[in-house]
Amino acid sequence: MEKHITLLAAVVWMMLLGACSSNSNSTDGSSGGATKPAFAPAQNDRFVVSTAELGAVAMDNQKYARWSFGLKLRQPAQLRSVRVEDVTEGTAVLLINDQAPQPQGGLWSGSSGAIEPSAAAVPWLFQNTPSRRTFRFTVTDLNGQVSVLDQTVTYPVKSKQHLIKSYGFNA
Repeated sequence: MEKHITLLAAVVWMMLLGACSSNSNSTDGSSGGATKPAFAPAQNDRFVVSTAELGAVAMDNQKYARWSFGLKLRQPAQLRSVRVEDVTEGTAVLLINDQAPQPQGGLWSGSSGAIEPSAAAVPWLFQNTPSRRTFRFTVTDLNGQVSVLDQTVTYPVKSKQHLIKSYGFNA
């Protein structure tokens, strides 16, 4: 049931981003009004990263940040594990360690735990410069074959401002 809610949340988030974004392709945070993160899907012959987004979740009447990730399977596979780490700062920070992945319709999705939406916990979000985040997806199938994909997402200043304002995050 939690996987279905997570998938639904990811779909809703993608729809909201699409509805709120402008037609500008600017990703440098300068003029142009871009509000959508720049994302060129990392891929190999087995998998394509379909989602790597920061969003919000309400828990106990509090708003928190949370990463949502998705992988499209390019060919049928039974998965043993999916790990997603933030490797932006050089040291890997584990965000998801799914030891029983259950892709639905050829798509795996997962979300990180709740993150305090503050400048102390997510300093890059509150900086007035574009930010680039890099995530490492490590996918292992039941045959022991490992695929590693590094996915970069660039957040223009306007995108970060939009997230802060839309979700009421506090500096």
